[in-house]
Amino acid sequence: MRLAVQRPAARPRKAARETVGHESIYGALLTEIVDGGLAPGKRLVESDIAKRFGVSRTPVREALFRLHQEGFVLTSPGRGFSVKPLDEREAQELFPVLATLEGLALSSSAPIAVLDVDALRRANKALSRFRNRPWEAIQADTAFHELLLRRCPNARLIAMIDAVRRRLLRYEYVYMTDGKLIDLSMAQHAAIIDCLARSDFAVAAKAIRANYASGSALVLSRLSRR
Repeated sequence: MRLAVQRPAARPRKAARETVGHESIYGALLTEIVDGGLAPGKRLVESDIAKRFGVSRTPVREALFRLHQEGFVLTSPGRGFSVKPLDEREAQELFPVLATLEGLALSSSAPIAVLDVDALRRANKALSRFRNRPWEAIQADTAFHELLLRRCPNARLIAMIDAVRRRLLRYEYVYMTDGKLIDLSMAQHAAIIDCLARSDFAVAAKAIRANYASGSALVLSRLSRR
């Protein structure tokens, strides 16, 4: 997998026009959308953002269109861009899609995926260091899943997984803000690894689905209380 979900670069300070491109603006806005610095429904005014970063409106527009394409921002006539609200239905639909795609990717990499069992155990253990550090926890969790699927030969399938995982980034953040859930994720990852160690790929795929089903249920519960 080639999806980078580590925390984007820190919000850039106002800089000369030629030094701040749409990638920096995209990263800064994505950070604020995911961690709630830009609240759901918040209008994203191109001129205000351009002034903030000391750039023209062109790189701002490019960043906003990318965020719109990835499902973080809405656009409507007369209102322009705004932060997309968290959507229970979106989370409910996307978590099982990701689980199914990952299960398929893992099955397609059998039997050589067993070669990564020891590395997977180390990657899973690394997650324990990031309780109450949601960005780092997401990065460690993604690293585990990337390692799990790294031997999948189907590039198109991996690209689909990348796209779905990115759309779920805000919901993953909701989950990872509760440090107590890190232990639950680690236990579920351990179950996946144990299946791989036995070369039981069918049950490993079921364990992946259980991992995401649990995450989905907990995220939906939190969203319903907001």
